[in-house]
Amino acid sequence: MFAGVPGVNSPKAIFNFSEKAVLQAELNRLHREHKDKFLMVPQSYFSSHKEFFYSHKYPAVLKLGTAHAGLGKIKAHDEKQLDDVRSLMSMSKHYCTAEPFVQGNYDIRIQKIGKHYRAFKRIGISGKWKTQTGSSKHEILEVTDKYKFWADEAAKLFGGVDILTVDAIHNAADGKEYILEVNGTASGLLGQFREEDNAHIRDVVLHKLENLT
Repeated sequence: MFAGVPGVNSPKAIFNFSEKAVLQAELNRLHREHKDKFLMVPQSYFSSHKEFFYSHKYPAVLKLGTAHAGLGKIKAHDEKQLDDVRSLMSMSKHYCTAEPFVQGNYDIRIQKIGKHYRAFKRIGISGKWKTQTGSSKHEILEVTDKYKFWADEAAKLFGGVDILTVDAIHNAADGKEYILEVNGTASGLLGQFREEDNAHIRDVVLHKLENLT
């Protein structure tokens, strides 16, 4: 960033994606701007255990600091369990976010690499509430206009995002799809398409190099 060196993704995007609270603030902005076209699970932010006061419904999912791949997350079923989490927060210097737990039929991932889009759903088969951490089966989905819109809006963040995934969940209660998070280059590739997707990444890098001035 200091030297102005371009990257895939932009250095500004990579830096800001490494801090979940900053990224979530931008996603909240997109939700306020687009309303139901960019549905988000409502999330509250607490800088420390002293400010922690959760007012949404239970169960609640609490996420400590900037964590990935299911780490640093816990589900609290009521206020008593939340008190235990609050006590653990007092031993940490990390902030915490809290959101209502969404019981989903399946997860959705929309992947964008350059101008190439892919969508698939993940159905957990391990019985874990954090479906991305256990065993799951995948089914390819059509890239609908809605999914493309989500990816295109996320691609505008922080000066440009060439490689990203949008993770969402299909809410079993109301049948709607809610965005959970957006990931940058640390997204991982679906095994059966890894060779093809690596070729798309190569093309993005070459395009960047060819357009250097």
